[in-house]
Amino acid sequence: MFKIFRKNHTTANIELQDNNQMSALKLAAKKAADEFGVDEQTIQSSIFASAAAGNTIIENRAVFMYATSEKKSRVHTMMLTFKNPVVWGNDKTPIDYLIVGMFPEDSDQNTVDAVTEKITNIMHDKSEQLDDIKFNDGDLNKLNQAFTD
Repeated sequence: MFKIFRKNHTTANIELQDNNQMSALKLAAKKAADEFGVDEQTIQSSIFASAAAGNTIIENRAVFMYATSEKKSRVHTMMLTFKNPVVWGNDKTPIDYLIVGMFPEDSDQNTVDAVTEKITNIMHDKSEQLDDIKFNDGDLNKLNQAFTD
């Protein structure tokens, strides 16, 4: 009903010291552990496994990966945006949005696929606004919240 106290799991305009995929993954794991109150090593393993299984690239600028946790009872998302795009994967896609889904441990593939599709559709619908949203905390928070509403 009311979302007054809902936490915004976003960090905008990140400048990585080493602007590469590994640094982005490590930062995503650290931030997800902090944001969601889960063990960093566990989340890092899960995020790395998700990345290794294949990258979900959205709008040629965002990557979605996910992790699971027994501490979560519903799906949450976290979003990071990078000041300078990170070259991602074998295709060397310039990524400036990184989205992490945090799923309950017992989530099935259908749940993951449904959330992935929702995120993909929202990012597609907002594709022309992503340059502006990327550095605007309020708009970035609204975008992230839309993924799990």
